[in-house]
Amino acid sequence: MSALSDLDGKVVLVTGAARGTGAAIAKRFVEHGAHVWLGDVAEEAGRATAASLGERAHFAPHDVTDAAAWGRVVADALAAHGRLDVLVNNAGVLHIGTVERTEADVFRRVFEVNTVGPYLGIRAVLAPMRAQGAGAIVNVSSVDALLGMNGVSAYCASKWGLRGLTKSAATELGRDGIRVNSVCPAGGNPAMYGPWMEKLVGFLDQTRAYSNNRGLPGEASLEAIADAVLFLASDASRHCTGIDLPVDGGAHAGRFIPGFNTV
Repeated sequence: MSALSDLDGKVVLVTGAARGTGAAIAKRFVEHGAHVWLGDVAEEAGRATAASLGERAHFAPHDVTDAAAWGRVVADALAAHGRLDVLVNNAGVLHIGTVERTEADVFRRVFEVNTVGPYLGIRAVLAPMRAQGAGAIVNVSSVDALLGMNGVSAYCASKWGLRGLTKSAATELGRDGIRVNSVCPAGGNPAMYGPWMEKLVGFLDQTRAYSNNRGLPGEASLEAIADAVLFLASDASRHCTGIDLPVDGGAHAGRFIPGFNTV
C-alpha cells in the first residue's frame, strides 16, 4: 500500500483505542510508521494495548466528553512530537432501546460521547493543524447513520449528527488544509453490546442473517474498518473531504435476494 507511505512519522490521536475498533486502527497506523496516541477511559486496557504496539504507541487517559482532557492529550502529543497530523474520533457508546423506552438523560449521554466528543476533539486539534497548514480528521460513524434502525434511536440520531458535523467542519476547514471525513462501518466491536448481550442472542443471529443479504456478505472486520480510516487519513485521499465512506459490504445500497439471480 505505497500510497499510504506518507503516514511514516506522522502523529496520530485515536480515541476509544483501548480495544476493538480503536485498537485495530491504532495498530494499523503504527504498522505504517506513525506515532500513535491512544486515548481511552479504560486505562488498564489502554496501557496494555499501547505496550503491545511498541515504542511508537503512547497511552493517555482521556474522556472525550471533557474539554480539559482534550486539551491535555493534545498538549502531550505536541510536547512529544511538535505536531499533530491526524485525529480519529472513534470513541462511542451504544444504547439499545426504542424512543419510548429511552430516557432523556440516556439520550443526552449517547450524544455527549458520540457527537459532542468529536466536536470537542475537532476544536482541540484545530490550532495545531491550522498552524501546520494541514491535517486529517476521520470520524468513525456507522451504517446506522446511513439507514435508520429500530431499537437504537439514540445511537442512530447521534451518528447522523456526527455525519452532519463532518460535512459542516469539512466546508469550514478546507481552506486551512484540514480535511474532515467519516467512515460508516457495518460491524466493528461486539463488546459495545455489553450489558445487552444475553438478551440479544436472537437479535445477533438475525443480524448475521441480515448481513448475508448484501452485496458482500458478512460484517466488516476490524482490519477492514482500520484500512478505510488509514485511506482517509493519508494523502491517497488528498482531494476527499466531507465524505461518508461506507464499510458495509453494500448494506446501504440494497438487499441481495439469492433466488432473484436465477430468474
